[in-house]
Amino acid sequence: MTLGERTARGLTYTAVARRGQAPLRFFIAVVLAIGFRTQLDNAWLWTWLGVYVVAQAVEFWALWPFRSDAPAPPVWRMTVAVGSIFVLAAVFGAVALPVWLVPGSLGPAGAVLLLAGSILNVLSLSRGSPLAFMAGAIPYAAYLMSAPLIDRALRGSDPFSVPFLLAEVLFLVAAVLVFRAAERLAEAQTRTVADLDARRAGAEASAEARSAFAAMVSHELRTPLSAILAAAGEIQRRAAEPEVRERAGLIAQGGRLMRALLDDLLDLSKLEAGRMRVELIPFDLQLLVEDVALFWSAEAHRKGLTLTLHGAETLPVRAEGDPMRLRQILNNLLSNAVKFTETGGVRLEVAHHDIPGQKLVLRACVADSGRGVGADRLVRIFTPFEQEDVSTARTHGGSGLGLAISRELARLMGGDLTVESRVGEGSRFTLLASLSRTNSASREAVPLPPPPPAIAARVLVVDDHEMGRRALSLLLSPLGASVTLAEGAQPALQLLAAERFDLVLMDVTMAGMDGLEACRLLRATPGANQKTPVLAVTGRTEAKDVEACRAAGMTGWVGKPVDARQLYDAIESALVGQDGAASAAA
Repeated sequence: MTLGERTARGLTYTAVARRGQAPLRFFIAVVLAIGFRTQLDNAWLWTWLGVYVVAQAVEFWALWPFRSDAPAPPVWRMTVAVGSIFVLAAVFGAVALPVWLVPGSLGPAGAVLLLAGSILNVLSLSRGSPLAFMAGAIPYAAYLMSAPLIDRALRGSDPFSVPFLLAEVLFLVAAVLVFRAAERLAEAQTRTVADLDARRAGAEASAEARSAFAAMVSHELRTPLSAILAAAGEIQRRAAEPEVRERAGLIAQGGRLMRALLDDLLDLSKLEAGRMRVELIPFDLQLLVEDVALFWSAEAHRKGLTLTLHGAETLPVRAEGDPMRLRQILNNLLSNAVKFTETGGVRLEVAHHDIPGQKLVLRACVADSGRGVGADRLVRIFTPFEQEDVSTARTHGGSGLGLAISRELARLMGGDLTVESRVGEGSRFTLLASLSRTNSASREAVPLPPPPPAIAARVLVVDDHEMGRRALSLLLSPLGASVTLAEGAQPALQLLAAERFDLVLMDVTMAGMDGLEACRLLRATPGANQKTPVLAVTGRTEAKDVEACRAAGMTGWVGKPVDARQLYDAIESALVGQDGAASAAA
């Protein structure tokens, strides 16, 4: 930063402060003129007030260009600004001289207070600008030093002149020292704030970069993971030998574990970047809790455990919140309870209490009869990647992210997640979540329908990754559909311009032209496939990403890694909707 820029920056603070204080200083000048006119009976005080008003107006004009959002003014303008401060101080302080000469001790005392107060005012208004401080303080200091000498010259020897002079010198020295100390403090504060801003910006950029990297890695891993799950499912469906089916099941189990780890890492990156949001949609609270308990009771039964649910019948049927995230937390708590309990059972207790404003607080406690957690490890149980010991990951799998993510999600829902545990006595996790009551029809959970029957449809699969194309082909093979593969958006548009298709499965993230742009071009180009259903295949399933797919003209979406049942449901919905639209048009 150049000297001119530093000078302009310092004058900017002074200018803003002095412009803001201008009405107050004008009021003080009027009060002084009226008061001194009454006491001194001198008509020249009105002349002094008029000169002061003019000087104040000139200073206001001179300081006007100095604003935080404006470029640095030229040197001549800075000179005029400093000069206007000096002139205004000289005019205002001039009234102190006749006040000093008033007979008695009140005159000098009033003049000293006036000049000393003015110097302190200049001190407070001139932070960052030594030029403004000197321009405003020098006239007052000159009056303060010369007044006793003038008094002595006009009225003879004054025994208090020397003490006055010494006190004034000490006061002026103290004012300069205070100004310099304040300047050093302000500079240190500015450096500290700048350093904190830089660190905060760096931390935000780092969190954003980690989030973007996690999203990119997640997307890149979901494509081969889709192929793994699809191939494993196809082997399980076709293999005649039990041993082969068992091995395929092991592959599928590993793939599902990798998918869970990817979801946890992506959730953690969103939470760290502050981009995680919870939804407010109506759902059936009773059914959600019962559904989660039913799912994990089967898993507990396979381990020889019992899982009991208490209090579900007292919950309201209609609630509003984020059912997906609430289900995620309960799944994690019950999964851990079943995983770390060898004998006995797991107990899920739910209750709620109403609070004013159509609100309710859900309380869910998951208690197990497992081995419990020691106090030394309990304090770190919600730390990301923290597990009880090294053998935990080897024996049970997982990344140690589930509890950390669950607690942050609970806090996003206006609640919290706490734990009580002792070695040998099991653990008890308590979830609090703030929900709303609603009269809207809740979204009832229904069993997933079986795979649709064989369809005689032509399906175009668009993906620039060979594994992605092959995975979708494997998943489509049980339907008996005629599948055509396209290696990217441009080849797909060429095929869509030449042939008629009943459905398009379009990968969203592709090199060159992405799936969104390809769909927009398809919808904008007249032809046989202009209204053909297009299903987005994407690893990014946030609300804004889904909305972007719909805005581009896509009919629906399927998340990666692609689940066969969800794919079949999406295909059935898209084709049924297309048939309905065709019937309406006819």
